[in-house]
Amino acid sequence: MLPGLLSHLKNFWGRFSGVEQKLLLLFISLLAINSLFLVWGRFHYKVLVAKNGGTYTEGLIGQPRHINPILAGTPVDMDLARIIYNGLYKFDADLNLVPDLADFMPEIAPSGKEYTVRLKEELYWQDGVKITADDLVYTFLAVQNPDYQSPSRFSWSRVEIQKIDARTVKIITREASATFIANFTLGILPKHIWESVPAESFALSKFNVEPVGSGPFQIKEMKRGGGGEIRSITFKPFDRYHLGRPYLNRVIFKFYATTDELISAYQKRDIMSLGYRPFDDKLFIQPKSKLQQFFLPLPEYQAVFINRSKNPAPLEDVRVRTALAKAVDKRKIIAEVYGSQSSESYGPILPGHLGYHEQIPGADMNIYDPEKSKALLDEAGWQMDPENGFRKDKLNRIITLSLATNNLPQNVRVAGSLKEMWENIGIQIILNIETVGDLDEKFIRPRNYELLLYSENVGADPDPWPYWHSSQLRDPGLNLSTFSNAQADKLLVEARANILPDERAAKYRKFQEIFVGDVPAIFVSRNIFVYNVATDVKGISLQTIVTPSERFADIAKWYIETKRVKE
Repeated sequence: MLPGLLSHLKNFWGRFSGVEQKLLLLFISLLAINSLFLVWGRFHYKVLVAKNGGTYTEGLIGQPRHINPILAGTPVDMDLARIIYNGLYKFDADLNLVPDLADFMPEIAPSGKEYTVRLKEELYWQDGVKITADDLVYTFLAVQNPDYQSPSRFSWSRVEIQKIDARTVKIITREASATFIANFTLGILPKHIWESVPAESFALSKFNVEPVGSGPFQIKEMKRGGGGEIRSITFKPFDRYHLGRPYLNRVIFKFYATTDELISAYQKRDIMSLGYRPFDDKLFIQPKSKLQQFFLPLPEYQAVFINRSKNPAPLEDVRVRTALAKAVDKRKIIAEVYGSQSSESYGPILPGHLGYHEQIPGADMNIYDPEKSKALLDEAGWQMDPENGFRKDKLNRIITLSLATNNLPQNVRVAGSLKEMWENIGIQIILNIETVGDLDEKFIRPRNYELLLYSENVGADPDPWPYWHSSQLRDPGLNLSTFSNAQADKLLVEARANILPDERAAKYRKFQEIFVGDVPAIFVSRNIFVYNVATDVKGISLQTIVTPSERFADIAKWYIETKRVKE
């Protein structure tokens, strides 16, 4: 076949004169050179960059109720509020605070109690109204008002807000605090939308599911099921977003009632991504060629908080509290409940955070030793009864403790593990598994528990004062262990008023030394957030986040479509 083809080509070539053959060769050469330049230019003189277009779809568990930054308390509400609203500041990839709606970092008075903040020029709400200082004042006053029942109210108590001009406010605190500035990440509400809504109707307003914000995306369409439940929300880019129009043309969130439904939707490719806190083996979706998987440590620990006032006979004794702590096998819990995709937690300040004490993991309360636990209980006068396997005191009272937690699957499983570990050393455990709402209303707020299994997110720049100072023993304070120590109080107050990191760190280290000697809580694990995203989605830069919703902090930079441009 090849010889025949060559013969035909030779005959064809022979039909041309010598001059024509030269011209034809020249034409072929020029065509080849031009093609080479085109290929070279395409791959060596042009680069791929983002362009507008594409649809991103993510699945969430639950229903939107309060897409409102000062009411959002569920993961769904917090996620949606994050892409609709902006705060004065936000955290960057290194968890440093940087301006968002604000024009510059706040001017802080020498006293450390006054912050002057100025808005950027030409900021607009998604309905076209200009953002002003009036919006800032309205938002911060609404957060402070107990009638609005904002989860952020505690952080804004004892704070005064003054309008300076159309773009400037002054925020005055009663005490100096090196960490108060982190509260300026709170999303700002439009006064012209909300000011006519009375406090008693605030949580029920239609604007909680029809929000108007200043963020990169705004609601385009909402689809509901036959029962009125929201099936999906489609967002479109906000063209006047102050950091520029987002690349994505559409962002769609679909809502599911259970993790099983969420995983099924992911496997059917109904959604491109999902995120979760690991607690079930089936949720550990293995990385594939078309999947990006991010493991994001949260500034959040899971712990058992000890309320010694509810059952003082055993719990006032530090030997009993230490025995409880030493009987907890953290590694076993992390392996069996979290599939080894979590880490151990040892104290109120997490590794990598200001003031972390490297010796805390080796403190007596953190060393797993069930035999030592038994010895401590013997020493405290709680002797084992061979008939029932539980310990009792001289008055023949069995040592019985109740452990309360919510009905989230990971907490139920951890509570079951703790019950087994503590009953193995002779302490009878009664479990109170409650809904999230009931746990808060019936147990946490009135401090009506003996032991509480709960998680606390301490923020990017953790200030232990709200969680461990004795002034915070009662609601809305966050001292869940009713921990009270005069020396610890002094250190916490001095540390939060000190803006020098080294001095703050030194005081936090001394605080932790007092803490582990008292054993007011038993730390179990540090939470992580696992985020699975299709590789089609580019521009995602995630290392650490403060809350899961912060994964959307730079969603305006995410893209799917690309184009080539010259370098």
